[in-house]
Amino acid sequence: LKQTPAEDNPIFLPTDSESDWMLAKTFVRNADFNLHELRAHLLRTHLLAEVFTVALLRNLPIMHPLYKLLMPHTRYTLMINFLAQKFLISQDGVFTKFASSGGEGMFTILRRALSSITYRSLCLPDDISDRGLKDVPNFFYRDDGLELWNIIYSFVQGTLSYYYKNDEMVKEDNFLQAWIRDIYIHGYFCEENTGIPTVLNTVDELLKFVTMVIFTCSAQHSAVNTGQPSQNF
Repeated sequence: LKQTPAEDNPIFLPTDSESDWMLAKTFVRNADFNLHELRAHLLRTHLLAEVFTVALLRNLPIMHPLYKLLMPHTRYTLMINFLAQKFLISQDGVFTKFASSGGEGMFTILRRALSSITYRSLCLPDDISDRGLKDVPNFFYRDDGLELWNIIYSFVQGTLSYYYKNDEMVKEDNFLQAWIRDIYIHGYFCEENTGIPTVLNTVDELLKFVTMVIFTCSAQHSAVNTGQPSQNF
């Protein structure tokens, strides 16, 4: 249960006393709760969605096809995040006061989690492949998630391919390039090792990135949010 192996830090087993085994499982579930809520839920869906949304509002006119495509998926992001900041993670917020991480620990976890985010980890097909999970049996998150990813990609392709006929049209769209640059600078602090693109040069790059944005704001958030009752309790 401690960070460093030692004589006073044993490995607990089901063969230990009932109370010891229950306490060990409680510690693990508590740690998992904090990581799930802060890393998987808050950071990798809510806060990333806010980055995408603010960049959208800053850089794209309302008549731009990408604005029209993304706005239905981001229209409530700022409102829900404002409520979360006010009632959950503020100085007097529920999470700050009652979760074991507390306020200081919460930001430590978020900083460490941010440093581990890469573009490939946000793109489900790449993430599944990189983590060696392609052949794990009965992995429903992978199976359902990939199906949804492909559906979203097909939708994005059918929409944006109507406006972007070739790679040059992507390169020459100054609004689009300002949007992706804003995300890179203010969302990922110009960290090159994240793999987040600074420019979009091809139609394929555009389709993949927009698919990732919509997947993050919709399917991925549903996966980590809707399962909270069983995950946490």
